[in-house]
Amino acid sequence: MKGWQSRPTSEPANSGDWKAENGVLLCGGTQASWLGTDATYTDYNLKVEFRGPEKVNSGVFLRSQKTGQPHITGYELQIWDYQPAGFLTGSLVGTVKAAATKILPDQWNSYDITAVGDHFVIVLNGKTLLDTHDAQHASGVVGFQCQRDNRIEFRNIKLRPMKK
Repeated sequence: MKGWQSRPTSEPANSGDWKAENGVLLCGGTQASWLGTDATYTDYNLKVEFRGPEKVNSGVFLRSQKTGQPHITGYELQIWDYQPAGFLTGSLVGTVKAAATKILPDQWNSYDITAVGDHFVIVLNGKTLLDTHDAQHASGVVGFQCQRDNRIEFRNIKLRPMKK
């Protein structure tokens, strides 16, 4: 997958089970891993659709570093309606919580993500969940998370760099 690299989450030799199939990035969830861009980005608009079962635990990494744990070295935009600490779908994990919402299980959901400077706007299925500011992470890669035993699919990925 040109422009993307599979990265392990905790096991150095683990690259997960990511594959591209019929226009969809698919992770079967046999191992925890993440897929990230080769390039780094600062300000951008990212549109992506994702599909998983009701209790899928996944995420979109924003401004993460290529090494280390992406949810610590950058932001994790949550895809999990049942996160125990309350960082539910639409939240930036460990930074700001979004109002409770639910994904459409086993259907295509859409995220529209805008990151400009310290300003983040997160829209899920046409509903704004977050409009917040945080300056902790200024630039990094964009990525997709796959947890063990959590099949997740991503498609229609459109990443548009922006100027402030």
